[in-house]
Amino acid sequence: MIAAEFVGKRLDPVVLRVPRERVVAFARAVGEDAAVHVDVDAARAAGHPDVVLPPTMLFGLELEARGDGLLVDMGLDPLRVLHAEQSFTYHRSVHAGVELRFECVVADVYRRMGGRLEFIVQETTVHRGDEHVVDLRQVLVIEEKGAA
Repeated sequence: MIAAEFVGKRLDPVVLRVPRERVVAFARAVGEDAAVHVDVDAARAAGHPDVVLPPTMLFGLELEARGDGLLVDMGLDPLRVLHAEQSFTYHRSVHAGVELRFECVVADVYRRMGGRLEFIVQETTVHRGDEHVVDLRQVLVIEEKGAA
């Protein structure tokens, strides 16, 4: 059982810079063929300083940077955790080459199905300098073995 004391826990901020080549590779891997994601000249012609990150790329970047430390701290086996939900609210476009700061909090922990399923809600704000650019929200689910 996940302790309620984890609600409100703030994770250490993650700061990273995403190179253009990585944005282009991600866009191609997920089939995002809009020119602003793969061609710097097209992005600049559209008013952007560099290629634009595809909408779902920030989720993968945060997951990669954080790893499964929070889950381990909660006493969970990361191999038993399922990603149930993800949402993105963009306030500004995010571009290659800028420094991004991810600030994450455990917003909620709750149980369903008679305690058999536990859910963890994480909310992350992404900043570019002092500018708040994106909100990420993810829900993870864990099936408790032996719960009634």
